[in-house]
Amino acid sequence: MSRAGFISLVPFACFGIPAQAQTIPRYDVASYCQQVADVSGGSAMIRNGCMDMEQQAYDVLKPVWSQLSGTSRNYCDEVARVSGGSYSILQGCIEMETDAARSPRSFEY
Repeated sequence: MSRAGFISLVPFACFGIPAQAQTIPRYDVASYCQQVADVSGGSAMIRNGCMDMEQQAYDVLKPVWSQLSGTSRNYCDEVARVSGGSYSILQGCIEMETDAARSPRSFEY
């Protein structure tokens, strides 16, 4: 592809990025909750409780996701993925980031 052709495609590629970033991430919740349950000996109660918690967190985040700052979305998505992909961890991170942004700290000498 020529340089001019590549450059002409850049604006179209950039338009796709924000829309995707504004879509709530997809995690493999069943696998995550099975891992959590396996740590506790394979408990069905733990797995079901995890699934319920993940569903509740997802339901809270989905309608507001696109309104959150891109920085918080990206950072918290990375945090949640390190844990195996958890909406509960994502929600907790978003809440802490939002609270911190509302209450900036200063350092005094």
